[in-house]
Amino acid sequence: MKSMSAFETRIQGLKTLGKKAGINAFLVVSEKNMRYLAGFSTLSMERFAGIVIPVATGTPVVIVPRLEKTKAEEKSAFNEIRSYSDSESPASLLNKVIKELKLEKATFGVEGTLPFKFCNMLTAKSLKTKAIDASPFFSQLRRIKSENELKLIEKAAGFVGDGIKAGIDFIKPGVTELAISCQIERTIKESGGESVPFCIVLSGANSALPHGETSNRKVGEKDIVLMDVGAVCEGYCGDLTRTVFVGGSTEKEKNIYDIVSNAHDEAVKSVKSGITAEEVDSAARNVIEKAGYSEYFTHRTGHGLGLDVHEEPYIVQGNRMELAPGMAFTIEPGIYFFGKFGVRIEDNVTVTRRNSKMLSNMSTERLII
Repeated sequence: MKSMSAFETRIQGLKTLGKKAGINAFLVVSEKNMRYLAGFSTLSMERFAGIVIPVATGTPVVIVPRLEKTKAEEKSAFNEIRSYSDSESPASLLNKVIKELKLEKATFGVEGTLPFKFCNMLTAKSLKTKAIDASPFFSQLRRIKSENELKLIEKAAGFVGDGIKAGIDFIKPGVTELAISCQIERTIKESGGESVPFCIVLSGANSALPHGETSNRKVGEKDIVLMDVGAVCEGYCGDLTRTVFVGGSTEKEKNIYDIVSNAHDEAVKSVKSGITAEEVDSAARNVIEKAGYSEYFTHRTGHGLGLDVHEEPYIVQGNRMELAPGMAFTIEPGIYFFGKFGVRIEDNVTVTRRNSKMLSNMSTERLII
């Protein structure tokens, strides 16, 4: 059984937010929020799995399919675990738990991504049961990371770095994007990465597509190769991008790389407690704008990291959220010329009491291989 202290603190924080909002209970079903609040996640697929969390009285009740019961008993931070077989109705079990907790007339806080069939299970038995979107509460709790969470993100970023270095060593004219991607992914998993949520390798003109698809395109002489890779360590994500040159580069390509590198460095230097997310975005964007390439920087400067690879805080224009110690996010400016080439450099950073700390440790120097 895991230590309950961290999970109890998170549950108490959720209850406090719920009480202020008039929420009587929470129903949590997403893999990431279950892991955050109870220390484990399920491979339930289409089956129902969730946690009923009463706000006023009572302890959280975990409901899982029978085939996930042993895992829940071993890893859940909470002892009250109910299960159902494939021939039984999860709706009936959920309704039974709701009655036991005297929540038949409750207002439930649910995740905005709650599937309709599960929301219907919650409200179909009683017209007095309500469900409202409580997504902001989960985001508010999760955007400030503990020291342990930050260590896991840092470790995940280390796995990504290992993978990208292996990918760089593997690159040569004639190899395909897919082959490079396989090399990166294999290295991450051999290094200890739990999983690889994405491994994007783009060469030549493909590198101008910020979220392009890895293909069977062969790397050519004088190509640019962009690698955007994520890895997971005990549920927490790292996310890095590096851009390298094969056999040489043009003066324009060198210039664009240096501009992106400067934008990356200025954004990282700007990070500190109390600054807004949009100010960090501006630190990167201003460098690119002054160089005359603002129209070619087509996305935000960064996104939060945690159990999800994209979560709060979003480092984007218009986001006036003040950064606070414990927040972790990417810095990833880029410049893209459609049909020609693109450059992006991405690292992971966290806010500290004084300024910031890099969670990734990989050179950003322009590299010709």
